[in-house]
Amino acid sequence: MAYYINYFNVSYALPKLDLVAIPDFVSGAMENWGLVTFRETALLYDESTSSSVNKQRVAIVVAHELAHQWFGNLVTMNWWNDLWLNEGFASFLEYKGVKQMHPEWDMDNQFVIEELHPVLTIDATLASHPIVKSIESPAEITEYFDTITYSKGAALVRMLENLVGEEKLRNATTRYLVRHIYRTATTEDYLTAVEEEEGLDFDVKQIMQTWTEQMGLPVVEVEKSGSTYKLTQKRFLANEDDYAAEAEASSFNYRWSIPITYTSSINSEVQSLIFNHNDNEATITLPEEASWIKINTNQVGYYRVNYGSEQWAELISALKNSRETFSTADRAHLLNDANTLAAAGQLNYSVALDLISYLESEQDYVPWSVGTSALATLRNRVYYTDLYTNYTTYARKLLTPIVEKVTFTVAADHLENRLRIKVLNSACSLGHESSLQQAVTLFNQWLASPETRPNPDIRDVVYYYGLQQVNTEAAWGQVWKLYLDESDAQEKLKLMNCLTAVQVPWLLQRYINWAWDESNVRRQDYFTLLGYISTNPVGQSLVWDYVRENWEKLVDRFGINERTLGRLIPTITARFSTETKLEEMQQFFAKYPEAGAGTAARQQALEAVKANIKWLAVNKAQVGEWLANYVQQSSVTNRIQ
Repeated sequence: MAYYINYFNVSYALPKLDLVAIPDFVSGAMENWGLVTFRETALLYDESTSSSVNKQRVAIVVAHELAHQWFGNLVTMNWWNDLWLNEGFASFLEYKGVKQMHPEWDMDNQFVIEELHPVLTIDATLASHPIVKSIESPAEITEYFDTITYSKGAALVRMLENLVGEEKLRNATTRYLVRHIYRTATTEDYLTAVEEEEGLDFDVKQIMQTWTEQMGLPVVEVEKSGSTYKLTQKRFLANEDDYAAEAEASSFNYRWSIPITYTSSINSEVQSLIFNHNDNEATITLPEEASWIKINTNQVGYYRVNYGSEQWAELISALKNSRETFSTADRAHLLNDANTLAAAGQLNYSVALDLISYLESEQDYVPWSVGTSALATLRNRVYYTDLYTNYTTYARKLLTPIVEKVTFTVAADHLENRLRIKVLNSACSLGHESSLQQAVTLFNQWLASPETRPNPDIRDVVYYYGLQQVNTEAAWGQVWKLYLDESDAQEKLKLMNCLTAVQVPWLLQRYINWAWDESNVRRQDYFTLLGYISTNPVGQSLVWDYVRENWEKLVDRFGINERTLGRLIPTITARFSTETKLEEMQQFFAKYPEAGAGTAARQQALEAVKANIKWLAVNKAQVGEWLANYVQQSSVTNRIQ
């Protein structure tokens, strides 16, 4: 609070502020003025049972809701179409608030993986929406509380801050709050306050309008000739078939005014220019001896970058020679862009796979978070194909050095604990033998004496993969009893997830049936649980069948405008990759056409499955060939050693 009072330069308006945890609460939290309400998992922290992930979640949610006491409560948006102003700004500020309390948590870089990467994925589909859009019904209001509103909103404020400078953005924010105190305001009002800052030699409103009024994002394509780099832009879509689709009308014709930042092999100082939406191209000139250019420094800009193959090769070579050449966020950015561009058919897959292989020498949480997520996506894509064996060989080889470094022994370091859970989860999911053995040993020790639980920071891995490997009805029954008796909300969620790991179909089916009873699973956790079960390959079809057969019952219980009901569909169908599954979805949607707050979620689900089908058709052969070569070379290298 002291930090925010100082940041906004406006004192807190009320005589008190209470934070209250509510046992069954549909949202994560709600910023009621002076009396903020939370889910228990978003507020209650206990040294002995909470993990580093839990700790950060509590810190982030509290920081978000406290920021709303100014941005949202003291000044409120005029109408729901400007919801991004409230939620995007609070989502941006929560990182500053937590950074103030925990500078060692590296929140600036965590922003990239927690907010930016997930929303770039959604915004690259036709199911996206502009962050400012007309809202005309209660269902639309509910649906609007989504990743685009929160995370794209936050990412655009971050880009704006980088463009105008931190001090100017702060001054403008104070001016805006003071000017509209106890009243409502609009996006236009906020941008007016920014524009009034001295010394800005560009049109803030016009630049920002290209981002707030149209959905989607650009990819900047870089073409080198001599010492000149020519930049062009086009809308980035994850599925190339969508380029032929009829685009929703856009006032800027899907062109953006892009704040370009860059560094190069000969100058680590950040340079910048603005690539205006009405220019066909922008150019950068570097001295001849520059071997590489890296555009979008620390990924502060809301856009992707694609280079020519020689430029990619130079970047990968620099990265492999010394990863410290690039900042933490830049390494995360290169991984994220290369994988996304390859999956979209805009970059040769060998570039992305070659780039990921630098992870063998990576030690930091943020790039590894992108790495494990890229490995998981690939795993899901090839899971039912003959590429799977070679793929696991490749992925385990990348993971082995870091797994051996972090081990199952927990440290005091927050980021190392976050890294540990990511890489151990990834290793276990890919059948990494020693990690699975360790998980089973600790799991059996725990079940033998349940009062001595594993450390909170490895509990998720031990519980989940322990039960998956032991896989008996007796073990499942024992964990179920512990789950029912558990009163700590965070621990209860860990146990709830553990129970979804079992590979026995009838046990999973029984779990689905038992979950309907609120004395077994709280209403707030019901859809979370079904989502967990659906990520288990054995449980996926069980949940899909159950939801289709019981749709009317679900709507009766939760209501068609319950957004978590709508979001369940893309969660269950995320890994579907056949025409048959796509037809099943289309038939289901035709049978129950009314989607309420899940309208956009249905479209997202269909797009994701079409993209999965397309991925296999376009990339399977190429990826298969690369992996086969990799495995062959690795075995030759091993024999020589």
